[in-house]
Amino acid sequence: MKKLIYPAAGVAIALVIGAVYWMASPRVSSSDPSVIAANGLHWHANLQVYVNGGRTVVPANIGIGRGYADAPNYNSQAGMAGMHTHDTDGSIHVESAGIVTREDVMLGALFNTWGKSFDDFGSTLIMKVNGVDNTEGEAYQMQDGDEIIMSFFP
Repeated sequence: MKKLIYPAAGVAIALVIGAVYWMASPRVSSSDPSVIAANGLHWHANLQVYVNGGRTVVPANIGIGRGYADAPNYNSQAGMAGMHTHDTDGSIHVESAGIVTREDVMLGALFNTWGKSFDDFGSTLIMKVNGVDNTEGEAYQMQDGDEIIMSFFP
C-alpha cells in the first residue's frame, strides 16, 4: 500500500503546482491578433540612426527610471519601460512581463519613450531592416535580432 501512496502524492503535488501556475497566468484569447506574447518576452534589436549622413547616437537609458512610469509595459520593480536602452551602442532591449501587444514592440513606441518623433530628424526617411528596404517607419513591429538602419534627410 505504501508503494502506491508516494507516487500518488507526487502526482497530486504536481497537479496542484500546475493548477496554481495556470490560474496565475494571464488569460488571453488566442483570437486576439494584437497579442504577440501572453507571458512576456525578451528580445534585442539594434538601431542605427543617421541624419543627413551623420550618425545620431541613440542615448543610453531611454525608458529607465521612474520618469518613464507611463511608458508601455513599465515594470515598477525593475524601474524601466518594456522597451529601453542601456548603452549608446544602438541596442534596444524589449523586456516585458505579462501581455505584450504588437503596439508595444512598434518602433514608434521607442521614439515616444525617447520623447522624439520621426519629424524631429527629417522629413524623408530611408529605412532598412536586416538589409531590406522597409517603409513601415513608426509602425514597424520590431523582432528579436533586428538590425534597423534609419537615414533621415530634410
